[in-house]
Amino acid sequence: MVFATNQNEVQINFFSWLFSRMQEGGIVIMSIVLICGFIVLLLTGRSLLYVKNINPKLTKMIILINSIGLFALVAGVFGQLLQLINTLDYLEFRGQVKAEELAAGLKFTILPTLFGCFIFLISRFFTIMLNWLKPHHKVD
Repeated sequence: MVFATNQNEVQINFFSWLFSRMQEGGIVIMSIVLICGFIVLLLTGRSLLYVKNINPKLTKMIILINSIGLFALVAGVFGQLLQLINTLDYLEFRGQVKAEELAAGLKFTILPTLFGCFIFLISRFFTIMLNWLKPHHKVD
């Protein structure tokens, strides 16, 4: 029973940590990237059914997974640029800033790009996996 309680605490701590990181990275952009990640997972699961049934829509699904992964990456970079502008405006307004404050501001600007890169890598991995599983027709 103690193990189950600790496991629930770990799950709660993970989700609270994830939500706090999403707030730090900008909730709108990070939510868009997260939704892209869910869509990539959904399309990959659907594509695995197409592989099993030898459906011609598989190539279209692979292209769609690639496009959504790339969109997540670009959205992350866009979010980073927006936050970088806000951070630099704030630092300019404050005048004298310490190196720790500058480092903290830059750390928060990197989060959307990091999350977008993660979703992009997952989408590329699934694309490689689906291309490997895709049945190829023999050409005479």
